[in-house]
Amino acid sequence: MKDEGIVEYVQALKDQGVVHHIGFSSHTPEAANRILDDGICDMMMFSINPAYEFELSEKTDAGSQNQRNALYQRCQREGVGISVMKPFFAGKLLDAQASPFGRKLSIMQCIQFALDRPAVLSVVPGPSNAGEMEELLRYLDCTAEDRDYSILASEKLKATVMGNCVYCSHCQPCPAGIDIALVNKCYDLAKAGDLMARGHYDKLRLHASDCLHCLHCDDHCPFAVKQSDRMSEIASFFGF
Repeated sequence: MKDEGIVEYVQALKDQGVVHHIGFSSHTPEAANRILDDGICDMMMFSINPAYEFELSEKTDAGSQNQRNALYQRCQREGVGISVMKPFFAGKLLDAQASPFGRKLSIMQCIQFALDRPAVLSVVPGPSNAGEMEELLRYLDCTAEDRDYSILASEKLKATVMGNCVYCSHCQPCPAGIDIALVNKCYDLAKAGDLMARGHYDKLRLHASDCLHCLHCDDHCPFAVKQSDRMSEIASFFGF
């Protein structure tokens, strides 16, 4: 697009106030990072779903789990919002026989999983009729139990998922009242270089240092994260 002058044309339109934001879509971390290097985009459409994130897809250019996480963290750090496409893995996640997890996930679980990734602002499934749209809108009124995707903690995923916080909030409610998922997300983003993450952590009502070390979260985490130890680690990192 650079050779054809498209980037310069769009940038000129933005300078003139004709367009206010510039975005792009991509399916691969490598291509997305190259575009982000130009520093002109405010948003990105990107394919996000559990099959891609846990490397259970045959799509060879989807990127590794580490590459994808690094991309989301970069977008968070640079203020580039992500709008998610393909949240249902072309519908395969909604079908027990087609799902790489060997079990069916719900629409609500897939949407919540995508929304929990860093920098994600919206999910765009692409309904084909009014009935599908109505089903998607159920997300606005569904319960936390409906959105809970902790069933992903299966034997098949232990090598890549177990021991890592995926911000699912299945450890809630915390007896001390800590938003454990948000504390973890702030920590992960801060370690990745997001300068705003510390400010977000500072503004939390309760911090990692408020942990009671009651082990409630350790006992309830489906991904076997030792959150009580992690709270000490996070408190040491931020200083409180």
